Amino acid sequence: MQAPSRGARSSASVALEPGLARLRAEPALPARGAYARYGRPCLRAALLVASVVPAALLGLPIALLNALYFRSLREVLFRQERVGLGGRVFWIHKFRTMRSDEAGAFHSWCNGQDGLRVTLFGRFLRNTHLDELPQLFNILRGEMDFIGPRPEMLEIHAWACERIAGFARRNSVRPGLTGLAQVTLGYADKDAAQYRKKLLLDRTYIARRSLRLDLSILARTLAWIALGRGWRHAPRAGEPR
Repeated sequence: MQAPSRGARSSASVALEPGLARLRAEPALPARGAYARYGRPCLRAALLVASVVPAALLGLPIALLNALYFRSLREVLFRQERVGLGGRVFWIHKFRTMRSDEAGAFHSWCNGQDGLRVTLFGRFLRNTHLDELPQLFNILRGEMDFIGPRPEMLEIHAWACERIAGFARRNSVRPGLTGLAQVTLGYADKDAAQYRKKLLLDRTYIARRSLRLDLSILARTLAWIALGRGWRHAPRAGEPR
């Protein structure tokens, strides 16, 4: 999956302006309570320290295997614009798991072709969430947190905002590496009903954030990784499972 060109991004920005205008109307929530002010930053710092060595040990061989498969060091990672805190757009980083699509990632998502583009090794990375390891850089930069609503592609966010009232409210907190919606619903295809459930879970998390809930989501995420349930996809006819 290749990042859109500068011209393509400019065109997309114009097309998405109504959706992004709704985003900007949702300010970031102020930190309230001892956990929000002190507990979450401490938990984030502890998780970052604890993840540095494992991320390096796992990330280096993954990068090597991706370089061998795609025959290019430039294809090891991909970055993509996502909607973050307060509607601000940032670049998210992942290990590449898909073959490129000239029509673009949103076109592929709309037509249900994501599963056809995923490599065999990429499927393993997605099922174990290891493709998300590079997002530790996003957490270090303050663009993401370990737990929170997953950041959406600009086009998907605009699509959801047009169909679901209040969808932009999930951007009142930092997006997360994992979240309540992810460990409950898994992967959501182009389905407005699924995205409504996703929004309900995200808003539930935002309203009830606590150390207990965060630790519960972390534990459930580890269980999903162990069970290989990180990415659900129902193969189409003729598609390898």
